Amino acid sequence: MPKEHFSVLNSTQLSVVPPGGSIHIIGVCGVAMAQLAVLLSEMGYSVSGSDKEFYEPMGSLLRSSKVKLFTGYASGNVPSRSDLVVIGNAISYGHVEVGVVEELNLPYTFFPKILDETVIGGRKSIVVTGTHGKSTTSAMIAALLYRLNYDPSYFIGGIAEDLPKSLHAGKGDFAVLEGDEYDSAFFAKVPKFAFYHPDVCVVNAIEYDHADIYPDLESINREFNKMIHQIPKEGAAICCIDFDNLKNLIGQWKQSAACRIVTFGFSEGADYRITARRQNGFQQTVTAKDPAGAEFRFTIKLPASYNALNALATLIAAETVGVSRDVAAAGIAKFTRVKRRQEVKFESSRVVLIEDFAHHPTAVDQTIRAVREAYPQRRLRAVFEPRSNTSRRKIFQQDYVRAFGAADEAILCNVASRASDEGLELIDVAMLSGEISRSGVLSACLADAGAIETHLVSSLGPSDVIVVMSNGSFGGLVASLQKSLKDLCNSK
Repeated sequence: MPKEHFSVLNSTQLSVVPPGGSIHIIGVCGVAMAQLAVLLSEMGYSVSGSDKEFYEPMGSLLRSSKVKLFTGYASGNVPSRSDLVVIGNAISYGHVEVGVVEELNLPYTFFPKILDETVIGGRKSIVVTGTHGKSTTSAMIAALLYRLNYDPSYFIGGIAEDLPKSLHAGKGDFAVLEGDEYDSAFFAKVPKFAFYHPDVCVVNAIEYDHADIYPDLESINREFNKMIHQIPKEGAAICCIDFDNLKNLIGQWKQSAACRIVTFGFSEGADYRITARRQNGFQQTVTAKDPAGAEFRFTIKLPASYNALNALATLIAAETVGVSRDVAAAGIAKFTRVKRRQEVKFESSRVVLIEDFAHHPTAVDQTIRAVREAYPQRRLRAVFEPRSNTSRRKIFQQDYVRAFGAADEAILCNVASRASDEGLELIDVAMLSGEISRSGVLSACLADAGAIETHLVSSLGPSDVIVVMSNGSFGGLVASLQKSLKDLCNSK
């Protein structure tokens, strides 16, 4: 059977699966897929799933569920009588379990399509998109509606501390979704948000990313352009005007889109404009003006200007769906965080250890500046693993030099080669480290997580703040470093 057998049009609706039917998930241990597996199991389906390994926190979630798990991929994992197979977006054509789907002509689907059926399901869809801030903003909106007893459906691409889970099919009128621009499956090379049908859309930023999917920024712009023009006229697009590329798109959308375009940001001309911020540790109070010029304030337990923007977008989205500004402001004041977003893992008088998901150079820069603002008098040691498909390439070599400007020290993990790297020009981490040092920030390029931990612990100062940034496990660095720092501080 040819590869063309796999397509969006040939994929199967969940609704045709009989009650108690068999569903198998290929690539089950991701944050999204694991919680989808549990949801489907709770809906009464017989669910199985396979993955290379079952890492935390999703491993524990899956093991405590009724989902039947297979470690490693094999043709025997896929039930021959599967009523539906969900193919993860990290799975390629030629995968051994995809081969079974092809050989047996099994019905198949993919994550964003099944999310549309289970989580959106005709509800008013609030979709948070853009290069930065998706998880925090979508979690903030969902947590606000949840706290106000709207029982929203939602999907967050991270672990939100303010919600009982990250994927939930509620009984309320709203669905809140993190809308990723990464592609949906090997046979659905379109963004996940293309399947979410937003009534209200937040666009926090549009910068170049996902170099393995998009050849240039213009190709990303085209996908956002399609989405904005599909929002109904009674809907709204809430867009940050502070990023030049997005600002240019906003000008075009105001002329051509059917929906209302609402802007926010620090910039002059924003409909909702932040005029002042006062930060104290990890908490800040923000002053803003609405389109009528009325001033209002809100407080959040998150640092930095970009979290002020995330919170402002949440307030606007809440107002758009009928929540009063005062009620929304009181709600977001209680919001804590999404895990791995400026998450304090250990704190003592001598050292603070913070973990963050930052990997794009803008996110790295914003994270470092946020931590600097929270701890202005302490030595800031920024640790970074170029792990994403984009950060491992040479595309952002110079941008990363600038990104570490607010740190006292930049400790970089060297890029380990992969079989898929053939023909790619990878970032030269040793050269990058040298350029950072020449810019005035002390820097080192080390081989792996073990070498980095040894360096950090052996050179620990009297008042360090260590922020570890990676979109992966970083070889277990954070957990190992957390233990070493705790042991070291307790021994004094």
